[in-house]
Amino acid sequence: MRIHKRIRFLAVAGVIGAMVLAACSSSNPTANQAQTRVSGGTATVALTPGEHFNYIFPLLDIAHDTGANVTDSEYLMWRPLYWFGGPGSVGLDEKYSLANAAAITSSRNRTVATIQLKPYRWSDGQALTSRDVQFWFNELVAEKANWWGYSPGEFPDNVSSFKILSSSKFSITFDHRYSSTWLYNQLGQLIPIPQHVWDKESVSGAVGNYDLTTGGAKAVYNFLAAQNQDLATFATNPLWRVVDGPWRLTAYAPSTGNATYVRNARYSGPVSGSIHTLRVDSFASDTAEFDALLAGGGIDYGYVPFNDAAQSSRVTAAGYKVQPWPAWGITYIPMNFASPQAGPVLKQLYVREAMQRLINQAGYIDSFLQGYGNPTYGPVPLVPSSKFVSAAEEQNPYPYNPTLAVTLLRQHGWRIEPSGADVCVQPGPGGNECGAGIAAGTKLSFSLLFATGTQGVSEEVSALQSAFSQAGIQLRSTGTSFDNVVGEYVPCNKAGCWQLLYYGQGWFFNPGYNDPDGSALFQTGGGVNGGSYANATADSLMTGLASGGFQALYNYQNYLARQLPVLWMPQFDQQISAISAKMQGALPQDPDTNIYPENWYFVK
Repeated sequence: MRIHKRIRFLAVAGVIGAMVLAACSSSNPTANQAQTRVSGGTATVALTPGEHFNYIFPLLDIAHDTGANVTDSEYLMWRPLYWFGGPGSVGLDEKYSLANAAAITSSRNRTVATIQLKPYRWSDGQALTSRDVQFWFNELVAEKANWWGYSPGEFPDNVSSFKILSSSKFSITFDHRYSSTWLYNQLGQLIPIPQHVWDKESVSGAVGNYDLTTGGAKAVYNFLAAQNQDLATFATNPLWRVVDGPWRLTAYAPSTGNATYVRNARYSGPVSGSIHTLRVDSFASDTAEFDALLAGGGIDYGYVPFNDAAQSSRVTAAGYKVQPWPAWGITYIPMNFASPQAGPVLKQLYVREAMQRLINQAGYIDSFLQGYGNPTYGPVPLVPSSKFVSAAEEQNPYPYNPTLAVTLLRQHGWRIEPSGADVCVQPGPGGNECGAGIAAGTKLSFSLLFATGTQGVSEEVSALQSAFSQAGIQLRSTGTSFDNVVGEYVPCNKAGCWQLLYYGQGWFFNPGYNDPDGSALFQTGGGVNGGSYANATADSLMTGLASGGFQALYNYQNYLARQLPVLWMPQFDQQISAISAKMQGALPQDPDTNIYPENWYFVK
């Protein structure tokens, strides 16, 4: 599920043409002029095409977990208990969290997190309390199957008790011993909601404590979910007008998803800006958004489409600062280890190593992405620099080396057929043979399904085919829509199943991630392990992430980086941001893709 959210920007990024890095500097046309801070004003944010805010209840289902529904709307109105990311940083940010750092105690079979809330208030003046956190949690427990983040055995299944200790203090007991770093991945999912307003079963019904029973919680959920479906009342429904975030919705257009917010005067968190109104607008196309940028004055925080990056100087001249926005994520090509035809070959590490050594990540970034990307060497993002990256993963374990790729294949019993398909001539499980399950005469040939519509992806696929062909690895590529490629990424063990696929991105660790745990991607049976990768050692290392701290994370990433559960590919930047030179406070940008309009202000 999270794939759908994490790939949202690439899916609509447009064609990547020639880009001029020098034009994308953060030059400011007014840098040499005296500037005076302005109080008030309206800032407009442009969403990429296809991004529509259409779900307001902050307990999202799997179909609506998108950036437009989370970072660009929900988090403006309702803040999670713990905030991850910040201007130029990743990880826990206590400044923007609703609670102080949790007091965590662990024993052999359990972990207890005791949490003290900060003195936040709802927009109606009522205090935010432990009961508001419990209310959301009870709704989650009752309807967990409808929640985007649910995986059996994980949150909330791993919670054995939730106890209110006072109006501002509570504890959560987990059923295993967990490290504090990993535990915040669980605590960060909690989103307080106003129990004193929302705990009801009908529009005319009285507010009660219905959520304290499973049946009551389900009835409340059904009521709130029904209200959520009435898009026309998003801005007028009294339920949605009670917020704890810095912004309150005042206007909404269901047909476009365009939304207008005003400041929540009772917001209790940190604020350094002064704009009064925020507009978040969707655009029908990249062209429409780019034309609006060049016209000037209509967008304050937009983006330069990748295919228009070479025209960034025009955007700068129109009064914008142009700044790439790298996101905290990894990119890869999944392989189907369960494929009857390709699986036995893909299960051989030497084959995967040979393929990885034919991928020139640095060359792709320079030639196809023109610098708007970063390499992926393993399961933990390299950018931005963070304590989560091991020293080993900062180095490419399998640098581009076509000669070594050919040598590996020849040493394992393959007859090399440049520009054709290598043939297994030494079958068997031995160290100098093709490997278990690979019959004599098997050809080194794979199908590759890839997403069309983005020139950078198409160029990468062409380069892959060319490089692989030189080593006798045949890629039979087929282009289709992005949605079709993502739809194919499910476990499949029948003849005709996908073998390799590439949708141009992989996984963004946001929002709600304190550390980059990739268990859902690579653990046997993981919720997003569409390639059916299975490795007992890797499973053990991933199980240890919950309690082993940073060393466990380093061990996990070092092992997976070399085991190649996927083929590592360079990651596109999330977008090339265009920020009005008259608006300050938006830089540096958050690698977790959050925005902070409460800190923005205009100058003249």
